[in-house]
Amino acid sequence: MKLWHVNTTARGGGVAEILDALCRFPQPESQLTHCRFVTSRNTDVFTATKRIHHRLHGVDRGGLPDEREHAVFLEFAEQNALRLLPHLAAQDTVLLHDPQTLPLAPILAEAGVPVAWRCHIGTAAINNVADETWQYLSRFWPPGITLIFSHQSLVPAQAAEHRVEIVPPSIDPASAKNELMSATEIGDVLASVGLTGPRSAPVRHDHELVSEGRLGSDPVILQVSRWDPLKDMEGVLRAFAGSALHRSAQLVLCGPSPQSVADDPEAKTVLENVVRQWSGLPTAIRSRAHLVCTALDDEVGNARVVNALQRRAAVVAQRSVQEGFGLTVTEAMLKARPVVATRVGGIPSQIAHNETGLLLRGSAGDDEFSEAVDCLLNDTARASGLGRAAAAHAAQHFTTSREASDHRRIFAPSFHRNEERID
Repeated sequence: MKLWHVNTTARGGGVAEILDALCRFPQPESQLTHCRFVTSRNTDVFTATKRIHHRLHGVDRGGLPDEREHAVFLEFAEQNALRLLPHLAAQDTVLLHDPQTLPLAPILAEAGVPVAWRCHIGTAAINNVADETWQYLSRFWPPGITLIFSHQSLVPAQAAEHRVEIVPPSIDPASAKNELMSATEIGDVLASVGLTGPRSAPVRHDHELVSEGRLGSDPVILQVSRWDPLKDMEGVLRAFAGSALHRSAQLVLCGPSPQSVADDPEAKTVLENVVRQWSGLPTAIRSRAHLVCTALDDEVGNARVVNALQRRAAVVAQRSVQEGFGLTVTEAMLKARPVVATRVGGIPSQIAHNETGLLLRGSAGDDEFSEAVDCLLNDTARASGLGRAAAAHAAQHFTTSREASDHRRIFAPSFHRNEERID
């Protein structure tokens, strides 16, 4: 039996990484096989669904799709359903990922294909904006659809009449982004993007660096995320520059090059805003803050840059305004890094405060953020203890093997029961 995962990008973002890992995961004979289908690109659809993305987090940045956008959305779904259907066999199931793909669901269901939809985003703090958006999306849920969410708190009221499953996202410990790296390898990778070494050292042109200094031996504060307003990269930079952190540590903000992420039309503007903010800092502070854009065209190179940065970091931040589930949080945890993150969305299901990391209030100001980071920089024993506990927790709960088991439970229950008896 094949489970076909449908999403909008072959690379870039957590969903693409999850699906790539699942499709590479070893599958015993007769087990559920994971396959991948990537939709065509459509700028109008991605612009509208980016607004939906924000609205599912309770933020109104332009309203629901209008009549014209809705028609384009439906046409996009029909075109991609027609592309997908010839690949499906009688026993196959289709799992659609996130709002961009959801309108395929009624088309596939009408063709007799078992269909499920997985929403990787959302907020537990439902307001009128989010509720109105769920009302819009729920019209695409055909009878019999299975709905999958990252955490129980993210399940909307509209899902009550449908089968709901909870599947936390996962990472692959054996991937280039998470595999072990020696100190020499870490140094070589960071030198290749211009963050360490002499200023005359060659910098790879497939990665972009905005920096006037080098990391040296100072502790590093790191945030890795897309250039998205909900990730609040600007807030991290502002807090760093406005506190004593810049005197004892250095900051790295790392995200994918906007040109590499087809379904995120806001990334270029957000990055430009961060660069403008960085440019306005005093020289002494600006030289200790570094912006890195990784090129997803080189998947292994991008992964190794993120891996090296996370392993070099003394503290990893995730100051998201909203977050369905933070894969970069899990990546840092698996590497035994202490994480300071906001208590929003699915992050509290990843981090137990004061046990596997530190959680801040969703409305935390710059002072609270800076104090939490500074506390870990000045108490290395506590930071190490949180990191070790985080690594054990992530390895047990948030790896590809666990997610593959969840999919067997949901989509191949008879095989899963036999598997459990064998174990």
